[in-house]
Amino acid sequence: MEKPNPDIVFRKIALLITALYLFAAGMQLQAQESPQIVNRSTTIQKVNGKEYFFHPVLQGQTLFSIARAYGVTVEDILRENPELQGVDLRYDQMIRIPVKHQPTSAEPQTETLREVTFIEHQVKRRETVYGISRMYNISESELLEHNPEIRRGLRPNMIVKIPQYRQKVVNFIEYTVPPRQTLFSISREFGVSIAELEKLNPELKDGLKAGQTIRIPVETVAQHQPPFVYESEEATPQPMVPVIADPYCENPSLKNTYNVALLIPLYLENIGEDADISQQARERSFTFMEYYQGIVLALDSMRARGADIKLTVMDVCDSEIKARQATWNTNLGEMDLIIGPFFPSVFPVIANFARQRNIPIVAPLYSAGDRVVWNDMLKEYPNMFQAQPGIQTQVNDMANYIVEHYSQDNIILVHNNQPGISALISGYKKSLNDGLNRLQFYHDSINMANLDGYFFNGVYVGERITNVYVLNDSLLKAQRAGNLITAPEVNKYKGRDNVTEIIFSRDGIVQLKSAMDPNKRNVIVSLMGGEAVISNYTRQLNQLRDTFDMVVFGVPQWSEYRSVDYSYLRNLNVHIFTSDFVDYNNPDKLHFIRRYRTNNHVEPGPMGFWAAETGMFFFTALMQYGSQFHRCMDVMHQTKSYDTPFWFKRKSDSSGWENNFVYIYTFRDYQLIDVRNPQNRITTRREQ
Repeated sequence: MEKPNPDIVFRKIALLITALYLFAAGMQLQAQESPQIVNRSTTIQKVNGKEYFFHPVLQGQTLFSIARAYGVTVEDILRENPELQGVDLRYDQMIRIPVKHQPTSAEPQTETLREVTFIEHQVKRRETVYGISRMYNISESELLEHNPEIRRGLRPNMIVKIPQYRQKVVNFIEYTVPPRQTLFSISREFGVSIAELEKLNPELKDGLKAGQTIRIPVETVAQHQPPFVYESEEATPQPMVPVIADPYCENPSLKNTYNVALLIPLYLENIGEDADISQQARERSFTFMEYYQGIVLALDSMRARGADIKLTVMDVCDSEIKARQATWNTNLGEMDLIIGPFFPSVFPVIANFARQRNIPIVAPLYSAGDRVVWNDMLKEYPNMFQAQPGIQTQVNDMANYIVEHYSQDNIILVHNNQPGISALISGYKKSLNDGLNRLQFYHDSINMANLDGYFFNGVYVGERITNVYVLNDSLLKAQRAGNLITAPEVNKYKGRDNVTEIIFSRDGIVQLKSAMDPNKRNVIVSLMGGEAVISNYTRQLNQLRDTFDMVVFGVPQWSEYRSVDYSYLRNLNVHIFTSDFVDYNNPDKLHFIRRYRTNNHVEPGPMGFWAAETGMFFFTALMQYGSQFHRCMDVMHQTKSYDTPFWFKRKSDSSGWENNFVYIYTFRDYQLIDVRNPQNRITTRREQ
């Protein structure tokens, strides 16, 4: 018998120990006790001209703990509630707490923040750290701080990150934190996101402390409560219409402790030295370990902010038996949130269980190959949250982006008529045409109203203002026919086809070239994949770049193709849409990488980043609005920062929620640049 290799055996044992340690650590999170969080009211009411909080007493609360929570003394409470003298508090008793406003700075102050982004420099022969720092007018220490690897020496063609600084002026007031207040309550009280607070107060990453003085952005403080604004799906400019907020969001039902279940595929039965278990099966056990590690880091961050969340981890794979066994666990029915299962084949088992108990459930990952299954489940389970946007949502969002930025350009849709995605392509084309026609109708209607006005459905629109106009001939013809435009004419007008369609496998580069306009910018939307196909496709397009101004849109897989020349992607101004994107210039992402390395001794991958983002969003939602946080989704959108990759919508009142936040990035200076980030502005030859 062949003797086992000692190195292989050692690695297997190490992996086994690591897996069991991480799993055990997750299970132990249940047993960790956090300090009691008092259900502090945030609603101020006036009685005889004096301001009070009305506090419902919960089991186990004392006058001392309540006084600490509101930043008052026991004597203050007894003075306003003389009936409490010498008696014990009763459960559900309502008592008055006098409001003591925390001192703030009398006038807003100004802080100039230094924000940092990076460009990349490719090292040439004989270049030194000193020379590069002089070239970019930075110090050697700054260069070394962001590139610690160059302390060992520079090499030709090495990529070095060059920090670029800009000043940003922020107005703020100071706020003294009372005892027992958390970042969640402060963000809700002042209508500002936690991310904004941490950006202005970096020390908050180490936790919030009573008596600490922090800075609140003054623009938000002036409003105190943000206006509730309805954002139309229309691509045309629309007036901002106030939305009636759910009264629940003003005073949500909150708990001291929240229970979250993570139903993650760990395949624990495959861990071990059983001869019948293949190496492939053993490795499968570690496929989703990165997601677990990201969730744990998010949980650690939330605990530092004052959250009390207990995590229960269950090994639920693609087996319906395991999924049903999880429902037999009495603890699952007591959860405030369920994350998982990960596979669509078993997700309905848990989703149905959660729906019967009104528990929100998160579908953590999305697979384009199962898009029909996920869509059907979204229709069936109103308690479901699909964390990653579906492929149709992603391409439709790209259509909206093109309408917003390239409506006056020559738009060409290129595909290979691939079997199985014809509905996806036709859906995309419809979204693009609808958006372009809607936008054009909006502009044409304004021009017509400025000219003579017209009747639509019996209503007179506009009046003569100017004799200068530019409008579509079909509308002008209808107007001249008798100043009456009918609905069928408008529908025909809105049904115009603005997109040239090319089947590349049939028409080739010759037909594509003939569809391009040398006098306009050409927006080439390429819904096709295959490494060999795209390598050849981008090479042929690159040969035309001196003749045509182009912006090329591609699918996420393009960035994974190693044989595609990077210079082609850069020269063609290629834009890629994706559901997840990591900006390595973002200080928060760099902070996460350092924490992940420290905890796990490896680099985080996309799944680790996504897990942490998912955990932070849903854990925050629980702490701010309780397990019915879906009722306050509009409010959460109002305080959303761009760095939070979630924007949930539901297609109907009875459907589940789908994330509609989509990234679009391009290639510049050997970096991936998020073009939607307000800090980035991409120009083309036409704009230069």
